[in-house]
Amino acid sequence: MKIIEIKNIEDCFDGSFIKELFLDEQITKEYILLLKEKGELKYYPTFARPFFSFEIEDVMNIKGVEGNYSIRIWMKNEKAIEIFQNL
Repeated sequence: MKIIEIKNIEDCFDGSFIKELFLDEQITKEYILLLKEKGELKYYPTFARPFFSFEIEDVMNIKGVEGNYSIRIWMKNEKAIEIFQNL
């Protein structure tokens, strides 16, 4: 899964950044479940639009919906996007 566009949403007072990442593929259930190996995953597959939240402490927090082509990422440091690409 590759990032094809990054949209700046907000720069926060605490030095973190919120960005929306647009991806070249839909977010799949299999991809979401793989995230569990890398950090803390909360996944709600029974929601009308299956929602997930993923966190690597002191690095990033990601929120998204299964089937979408975009996610929101709260970056706690500049390397968060690079780390996301390597997940």
